[in-house]
Amino acid sequence: MSISGKQTINIGLPNESTGSDPIRTAFIKTQQNFDTLFASASPYNTFTGGAGIGVSNTTTAVTITNTGVTNIIAGTNIVISQANGDVTISSTGGGGGGSGTVTSVGLEPADTDRLTVVGGPNIVSSGTFTIDLAASGATAGSYTNPNVTIDTYGRVTSISNGSIAGTVTSVGLTPGTGIQVSGGPVTTNGNITVTNTGVVRVNAGQGIALSSGNGNVTISATSTGGTVTSVGITSTQLSISGSPIVGTGIITVDLPASATFTGTVSTANVSANGRMILSGSEDLAASGAANLLLTTSYFTTTTAETATLAAGTAGQIKTFAMYGDGGDMVITVTNAGWKSSGTGTMTFSAIGQACTLQYINSKWFCIGNNGVAFA
Repeated sequence: MSISGKQTINIGLPNESTGSDPIRTAFIKTQQNFDTLFASASPYNTFTGGAGIGVSNTTTAVTITNTGVTNIIAGTNIVISQANGDVTISSTGGGGGGSGTVTSVGLEPADTDRLTVVGGPNIVSSGTFTIDLAASGATAGSYTNPNVTIDTYGRVTSISNGSIAGTVTSVGLTPGTGIQVSGGPVTTNGNITVTNTGVVRVNAGQGIALSSGNGNVTISATSTGGTVTSVGITSTQLSISGSPIVGTGIITVDLPASATFTGTVSTANVSANGRMILSGSEDLAASGAANLLLTTSYFTTTTAETATLAAGTAGQIKTFAMYGDGGDMVITVTNAGWKSSGTGTMTFSAIGQACTLQYINSKWFCIGNNGVAFA
């Protein structure tokens, strides 16, 4: 090292005092030089290198060498403030690049009976985990009609050969009409042959059209001539004449002078020459519902009674009459035409009181009345 404050002792020519310091002055300077030298001397006599430091000694100098990290180079997703000195290292990666604080990674199976893990318990820098299925306890191999046990994770935990299921010892076919069977029954293995001995193909003759020769075949006539020898008409309600026809002729169909029909007869208009009789009536019981299939409902009361009339059919006519009076009859009418909406009532209080209703535009309207009170 450099030492400042050196005192120079002037020395003249040999054996001459000219230009030389006096002896006292010379020794003072010598003493000052020694003081300065010892004051500036290093207190260390031995240098020992620590981790990453090398030390070599010579007679003139001590060499200290960095034998560890001499320079830092930024790799993938790493940023450094400088290559050496006081270096700051930062991660620039995200997600898989590792911008978190995880210092080690380990894997541990939830159940060692299902998974095995090799390579742990923790990897702090780099390494490989090996994950494999744990032995389930079942012996690998081929099994006949196996009995198998499977756990909730879908693993086969046990397996063994089983017995053949079923009791069938032979299979055969019984032929029906037009079918021939050979080769049966089969008791172990083999083939059963089924042969069609009936119609195998349909061919179209004169006046016949076929959709196909076999399979699902539709047969149609192509000629206008036929083989019908007689046509007739019968009826229990109509008047029939001229039936049957065996060659050519006319069959006449007409209504009889008097006819009875069951069910419903619909027509646009009815024109009658003579009387039109609306038959069909009932004795309406107390608390009963008027029959909509009959034109007239009559009643004889023994005390105050009630009845009901349901909604009708467009154009329907219904007549009510008090035949005997032992008390008032009050009939509750659904869709009453004399009310703005809902039900209404008809009260019969004397023999001979009667009224006629017609169902018009979804309501019962009174079209004839003899003494009945409407409410």
